[in-house]
Amino acid sequence: MKAKVFVIGFQKTGTTSLELALINLGYRVYGGDKNLFKFKDQKSLNNYILETLKYWDAVQDMPWPLFYKELHQLYPEAKFILTYRHTQDWIKSVVKYFASIRIPLHEKIYNVPCAEGYEQKYIDVYNNFNVEVIDFFKDKENFIIMEQNKNFNYETLCQFLNMPIVPKDLFPHARNNKKRKLPNYKWYRDLRSIYWNFRNKY
Repeated sequence: MKAKVFVIGFQKTGTTSLELALINLGYRVYGGDKNLFKFKDQKSLNNYILETLKYWDAVQDMPWPLFYKELHQLYPEAKFILTYRHTQDWIKSVVKYFASIRIPLHEKIYNVPCAEGYEQKYIDVYNNFNVEVIDFFKDKENFIIMEQNKNFNYETLCQFLNMPIVPKDLFPHARNNKKRKLPNYKWYRDLRSIYWNFRNKY
């Protein structure tokens, strides 16, 4: 039985690419779960995690990274992957993608209304989280940092997962199409934010 894999990097650090790579390697990957915030006592939270992940091999997406200590306590033999992106590249991607859209989950994480206009708060939370995770897993062999433009590849992933065969395919990544270029323009981000905030009654 293979060890579970927990992707504990923040959004926009390559988590979707890593999810696709894990799926290609035969892992069943579970996504974000807002129910994690509902529990007021540790026992109920732990029971929910154990029951939820019974039939999954890996998880990624928020808010799972925030529960890395619980995951480590429940699955000490699991593999933990911190996906990382240079801070300035990360915040640019976050603002471009989320703009001024108000997302309840993000408000819980960053304690501000949205990304655009509150970049420094996002940066502080992001950097502090990464420092805490690295310190927590210091000297633990079941932890790795996969950094974009450095070791974000099948060779690193397969070696960490003790898989002898490395796929010859290119590591998954999002396509750079025209639709993805639109968020570069502030007018587009503003219009999209107004639409989603109005739709969600903000």
